[in-house]
Amino acid sequence: MKIKPNEIAFDIDGVFADTIGAFIKKAKQKYGITIKYEDIKEYDLKKTLNIDERILTELAKEILYNPIKMGIKPIKGAVEVLKKLSERSKLLFVTARPDKEGIKRWVYETLKEIERENINIVAVGTHEEKIPFLRSCGIRYFVEDRLETCFLLSQASIIPIVFEQPWNRKPHPFLKVKNWKQIEMMIDW
Repeated sequence: MKIKPNEIAFDIDGVFADTIGAFIKKAKQKYGITIKYEDIKEYDLKKTLNIDERILTELAKEILYNPIKMGIKPIKGAVEVLKKLSERSKLLFVTARPDKEGIKRWVYETLKEIERENINIVAVGTHEEKIPFLRSCGIRYFVEDRLETCFLLSQASIIPIVFEQPWNRKPHPFLKVKNWKQIEMMIDW
């Protein structure tokens, strides 16, 4: 299977941005809480971490509204593949975040070698709202880390590609990738 560059779009958190890595680092620095990446077995952190809800909320707000200050890094290999892809098609990122301003600044800073007009970032507010937007753009493939969203995508005839994370290793019928090199190999260059 080879994916045309204009038929693929990407989630941001957990696919392009190592949001959980920054969360773990900040929890340790600010609160002295040690969390292992592999121990996060659920997408909903409240279900998997035994941390005071006030701390979870504070860290989540920092991730949502101040990703640069939070120190979020791109997932290894993402920048190189996205740069190569941007030479063939506009990049499309669709996130369930309620606000795009913070993450838009992060994406532009992280992909500073790519012209801004070649990057489209859309914050739809909910996971369910990704589907109508992706369909309206003619997207056939979507790289996502939230397994529940992958099932919704599949029902809407959008092919999900699961970006493997500890929280999505339950059985599923979808294509999966472990890294950006595998994504690069799927694209029809």
